[in-house]
Amino acid sequence: MTTLRRPDPDSPSSVFLVERYLPAAAAGNLASSVARAARLCALSAESGSASRVQYLHSVYLPAEDTCFCLFRAATAEVIHALNDEASFALDRIAEAVQLYPVNPAPDET
Repeated sequence: MTTLRRPDPDSPSSVFLVERYLPAAAAGNLASSVARAARLCALSAESGSASRVQYLHSVYLPAEDTCFCLFRAATAEVIHALNDEASFALDRIAEAVQLYPVNPAPDET
């Protein structure tokens, strides 16, 4: 069974998925690009402004030359502006819903 995750009332309200198509040559800079965007998100959170963005997670699919990043913000435009400021090109932003298992399987390690 899966449940929707309720946002923290003190955080911006919507989750957005950012898609990036990266040639293999650009993948070498991916970690620093993600770190730069995450730092700007942290600064935006400290500002307390309506344009704050929370960085949630990233996943890179090397066989697809694709990177997906999740952000929480009030609007997609705020996320686009932050990624522009981070010089981190993106191809698409879509509103998303995070899903989490209600009873995750026990750790078998």
